[in-house]
This record gives sequence, structure tokens and C-alpha cells, in this order.
Amino acid sequence: MSSELIVTEGDPAGAPDGPPRRRPVRRVRRPHGPINRWWIRIHRWTSLVLGLLLLLECTSGAVLLYGNDIARAAHPERYVATPSASPMSQIDALRMVRATHPELAANGVQEYEGIYLVRGPANSRDYLDAFVDPGSGRINGIGPELPDFVLFMLNIHDYGLTGKGMPGYQAWLKTPLPEAFGKNATLGYYLLGVLGALLVLLAVSGAVVWWPGLRALATGFLVRRGRGGYVRDLDLHRVVGIVAVPFLLMWGVTGAAFFFEWPAQAYFALVPGEAREDPPDPARGGGPMLSFEQARDAALAAHPGAEVAGFTASKVDQPGGAYSFRLRHDFDPYRYWNWSGPISVTVDSHGGGVQDWAPEGPDVPATQRLWDGGFYYGLHFGTLVSPVPRVVFLLFGLAPVLLGVTGVTVWLTKRRGARNRRQRAPRAP
Repeated sequence: MSSELIVTEGDPAGAPDGPPRRRPVRRVRRPHGPINRWWIRIHRWTSLVLGLLLLLECTSGAVLLYGNDIARAAHPERYVATPSASPMSQIDALRMVRATHPELAANGVQEYEGIYLVRGPANSRDYLDAFVDPGSGRINGIGPELPDFVLFMLNIHDYGLTGKGMPGYQAWLKTPLPEAFGKNATLGYYLLGVLGALLVLLAVSGAVVWWPGLRALATGFLVRRGRGGYVRDLDLHRVVGIVAVPFLLMWGVTGAAFFFEWPAQAYFALVPGEAREDPPDPARGGGPMLSFEQARDAALAAHPGAEVAGFTASKVDQPGGAYSFRLRHDFDPYRYWNWSGPISVTVDSHGGGVQDWAPEGPDVPATQRLWDGGFYYGLHFGTLVSPVPRVVFLLFGLAPVLLGVTGVTVWLTKRRGARNRRQRAPRAP
């Protein structure tokens, strides 16, 4: 049912012996029902209590959509790729950097935009990297992959300021939480998961509050002009909010999936497949150390037709060392990211076991391959698409800024109006 009642009235100034003229249609807003009032309160107070944190998370995420592009614009000379019929291999690039720059302690390589990123210790963002042109065999430059500003945004959005060695690191946010909060949960990480769940709640409650009814559905997408700032901001908040709901829900669910299990459980309750826990580390072997080529062949044997997008060699000369490969095969949701390769295969460096994540095969449902292959991650960070169509993600990523501004102005205007009405009300003698 519509939230507005259309009323038309006869015009007493019309001809007495003819039909009355019709006054212009005026709209009388229906009062909200009890359920809708609760949704309004939920939507209002959750946004007011945690809105600033959510706004910070959304704006930092919008920056990260173009984090790699910002890095490339800042240092274009690092990304020069020379065409060649016989480019340098990834392992040769690693060996060259180790020989010429031992201070980098390089142990991994990632193919990105036609060059090789030869990296320091795995997952350590504060280390310098070498940018190698495989066509010419030259090192284009040495430096961090991302500028400090982008690293700061990354520390906010991905780590909740718990990324040690990154700008803005806060040790107190790494406070461990009880086991009931999840395995290895910390205060910063748990807060990020809560913000993802909060975004889902805000999107759902906003859609319920917006719903104008089937008969007046079109009016829910109108912005009335010439009616004052309050009406304009209210309409903008409703229209932008409902249009952005699909993206906000997607970011909320996928963001929560990084920290909680319920998004995966809900997904596999609706589609074929099953939620899986992380596989155990590969069993240790006691044989001689495998060469890179032997480990690579073992990884590719499980995924015929795949190619190596990147790898990490972690203490391969020691017992328990391993080669970790990121493989590409057909669909790659990380294609436009500097950590591409959705298939993860880890091979024990002394002939032990193999850890295989995101398996492929005829017996695995496509819906499970999408989830295990990182489709939700590619959606969340926009790495599914190239920079130009990613502008759509950017616009919707910044929508919470407009929603926050208009929501606050509408709330303040209503509070001011209510206060003025109370002041004008006659006082009892």
C-alpha cells in the first residue's frame, strides 16, 4: 500500500449550475505503521551510532578500487613491458633479483600488467619490491608496490589498522578476542566483520522504509524540486539509497564473508555445493629438495591447462618449506589485481604432500568453483573488470557519503522542527 493518500476536492468557486472544478491534487502522507516505525528506528540509530566507521570503511574501499592504478600513475617507468618472443621466466627473474639485490630477500614473483613483481617476504607490505621487465630482462625500478596513502587506506579497509609495518598501525586493535568470537579473532578484524553485517542491515532496513507500495512505485524514484532543502535531501536519500541497495548488499555480505562463516553457509544453502574449511598444510616430506620446476609441474598436474600467475618460495631448503603457486585457468576474478590467480596450490619442498585450494573438475558444481575461486572477492574489490567499467563500482562505493550527508541533514531538520513545535505549544496553566 502506498505511503501517501491522494485527495481531490471540488472547488466552491466554480459555476453554481455546473460541475465543480477540481483543485490540484494534494498529497497527504499516511502515518507509518508500527512495523515500519521499528524499521525506521533500526535504520536511523544503527547509522548514527556506527555511521562514521562505516563511512570510513566505504571511502577507503572506494580508493582501493584504483589502488594499483594510482601506483602505476605515480611510477609509470616501473611498468614498462618490452614485447618479446622469448621473455624471461619467473624463476629466472627471482634468481636475477636475488643475485643483484640480496637486501630485498626476494622469495616470490607475481605477473602483473606484463611485468614481474619480484617480492620480499610473503605478505609483508612494508618490504621493497623489484619491478622486472621480462621482455628485456631489466629491472625497471625498486620500491614499494603501493604509495603510503594507498597502504594507509588498505590498512583501514582490509586490516582494521592491524597491519604491522603499514601506515596507521594500531597495536591495541590486535588485542585477541575470546575463542567464542572466532579462531584467531582480534578486535580490529572483528570490527570489520561487524561493519559488513551492519551494512547488510542498513541496506535491508532502508529498502523496507523506502517501499512506497506497488501502485506508487514510480514515485519512489522521484526527487521533488522547489520544495525546500528538507524535501530535496529526503528524496535524494531515498532514491540514491534504493538504487545503491544491490551494491551495498553485495559489499556487506562479501565483506562479512572475510570474517564470518554465515555468508558462505547462506550461499550454499541456496545453491549447489558446500562450504569448506581451509585444507590442512601439506604433509612434510623427507626427501631431497625439489627444484622450482619439479614443484611447478606437481602443481600444474592437478590443474591441466592452467598457467602460473605467481609463486612464493618459503624456506624451501629447510624441512617444512614449501612452494606456493597461484594458478590461472579460464575465469580469474583477480585478473585486474596484483595478486591474480584464483587457484592456490602449495607443494612441500621435500617431496611431501600437496595442498590444493579451489579445485576444478566435472564433479565440482560451478557455484562452488565461483565461491572457492574468489568470485565474491572479485566482486567486492572490483577486480573482475578493467578500470573503465570499475567506475560504476566507484560511484556506488561513494554513495554512502551522500547518504550520510543527506541522512544527517534530514534528521537534524526533523529534530529542529520537533523542538520548535514543542516551544510553540501552549503550556498548561
